[in-house]
This record gives sequence, C-alpha cells and structure tokens, in this order.
Amino acid sequence: MKWYTASIMNAYTLENAKAADRGELLEFLLKAFRTNDANHAAFETLYPDLFDATDEAMGCHRIIRCNGKIGACVGAYPMRVHVGRCEVEVFGIGQVSCAPELRGGGRMSALLADVCARMEASGAALSWLGGRRDRYVRFGWEVAGTNLHSSLDARSLGAPETGWTVAQAEASQLAKFWALRNRAAVCEEVSPEKWIARLMRGGKLHGIFLASRGKDAEAMCVANGESLLEWAGTNAGIHAILSHLLQTQKCVKVTYAPESIDLAARLFWDNAEWSGVSVANLRILNLAALLASYAPLLEKRVPAGAGVRLAIDDGECAQLGEGGGTLTLDRLTMTRLLFGPLAPSTVTALAGDLRWLDQVFPLPFILPTSSHV
Repeated sequence: MKWYTASIMNAYTLENAKAADRGELLEFLLKAFRTNDANHAAFETLYPDLFDATDEAMGCHRIIRCNGKIGACVGAYPMRVHVGRCEVEVFGIGQVSCAPELRGGGRMSALLADVCARMEASGAALSWLGGRRDRYVRFGWEVAGTNLHSSLDARSLGAPETGWTVAQAEASQLAKFWALRNRAAVCEEVSPEKWIARLMRGGKLHGIFLASRGKDAEAMCVANGESLLEWAGTNAGIHAILSHLLQTQKCVKVTYAPESIDLAARLFWDNAEWSGVSVANLRILNLAALLASYAPLLEKRVPAGAGVRLAIDDGECAQLGEGGGTLTLDRLTMTRLLFGPLAPSTVTALAGDLRWLDQVFPLPFILPTSSHV
C-alpha cells in the first residue's frame, strides 16, 4: 500500500469529512465532476442518503486538504448485502474525484491507498465500484462477476396470467412492500427510512409497484424509467408488474443474479429480447471474511474430504474445506478465480487434485441497482 511518498503526505492532510464540511464538499464535487460534464447534477440531489448532514454520513467521505481546502475525495460506504442465504459486508466506492489543478501529482493514488488500507482494517469482505479497469486495477480492483443483464419488451415477455391487480404504492403502504422486499433473494440490509431516502435519488421517488390477487400483495418491484431496480415475491406477480410497466414504455432493463440465487432469473432470461453478462470492479478486502460470508453456499459445493489453502501473494490466506495444499495467486487473479465469469481452471492452471474448484467457483455477488454509489 505504501506507493506514495512522504513528501506528498506531508503536503496534504488526509481526514474524514464532517457534517460541517458538507457544503464545501458538495461544492467541490460538483466542480470536479463538471470538468468533464458541464450538466452534472448536484450530489445532494443524486444521492440524498449519502450526503445527510451528519458526521456519520459525511464521515464515509475520505478527503485530502491542500492549503486548508478540499482537493480530493473518495466515498467508501459500508453495506451488508444479502445474496441468497449469504451475508456479505461490502464497501461501495463512489465520488472518486480530484481538483483539476491538483491532478497528476499523486494525491488520488495516496487517497485510494489510504482508503484501501482502512477498508481492509474494518474486517469487511469485499469492495465494489463502477469505473474504468485501467484506473483502479493497480489498487486491487478487478473486473469480475457472473451477473446477467436483460432487456424485456411486451412482445418477448408475453401476456401475464389473468386476475392480477397492479398499482403504484403510496408511502402509507410501506409495511406491505417492506415486508416483501425483505424476502428478496438479493437486497441490502438497510432501515426503511434510509431505503426510502435512497429511492428519492435524482430528486423524485422511484416507482414502487405492488401486484395483488385478492387482499394481499404477492410481488413488489421498484422501477426508475426503463430500469428495474429491485423486485421480490412470486414470478407470476413480477411478470404482472413488468407487463404493467411495458404499457407505457418500450422496454424494461434488469441486472440480476444467477438462477441458483435469484429465482426470478428464469423469468428474466426466458422472456428477454436480449441478454448478456454483467461484470463490475471487485476488490477482496479480507479473504477469510469472504469465505466465511459464503459459508452457506460453500458447504454445499465443496466435496466431502476436499480442501485447499487459498493464499494471496501478499500473505493473506484462508482455508477452504479440510486439509490439502496451498494455492497462491496474486490479488487480481484470486478475484477472477472466486467471482468469474470464467471457471477456475480457465483462470489459472490447476493441478488434477484441485479440479474440484470448478464446481465451487465462481461465487455469485450482486449489488442491488438501487444501492449503487
């Protein structure tokens, strides 16, 4: 991690932003991002939940000050994501920015290295971000994943079963759709208040739709224009909601987990006008914590009596199964082995007694679209 110089660190101070810094940070971010996009929206409108005027919310932003002014920022937002029966502690990374006049001097490298070290020290398992691979790969993020993305239109989806009533939910119906959401195969563990604030991103409440047959709602979807952000409940109910949305728009686009985790995957895949594989930048923060997070899945996949010690070449290691030798890889290759999209034996040469890893990995991981930062 120590690839930045002492002179840089002496010239710039690193600190967590505070509530008192909110106005200055919002102004800095808008200026930095408008360098390349003159119409970039204000961050308090884009992410009202991330810029709450509290020390806790603002403290998720690690900043560099130069001559007393904010010169760079990285937001690292802690999340607990449910993926099937697995619970994964994650940091979502966003708002990576540097003042135009300070770029090229190593400040952002220093800040990203600092943020990586702090995330590792937290005990979280994984970090997620969107962005260019060439920009982040040297800090340990690798493009990986087995998620699917599909586009559905009215023709490809076909008509739903009869007897469904679909309506856009109101705030007074929070209990109904909150109960359904918490049964979703993939969701972020978050309070109702924070979730509603998240659905206000962009300055307006995203559509929350409920599908019912009779008294009780059986399915819920959250949609923002053509994007399906979250869903839960029966496939028949989700189908009814999709058909309702397609009455007023050309298509619905959705990114989802493999079928073994998300049962709606069959609905999306079988009825799509097109589909593909979706990947993201992932960074292993704690290998042992990561394997522990996926224990409910690994217990089913690892053959009886099989085992190997997985090791990252910087010294981090964790035991998978029982006994066996050691498989040592660099951090980027280990990320590809664990999360795909290719099978382990394609990622690296495996000895014959380790070919069973092909039935264990890749692991599924998906961050709900509404949680993206």
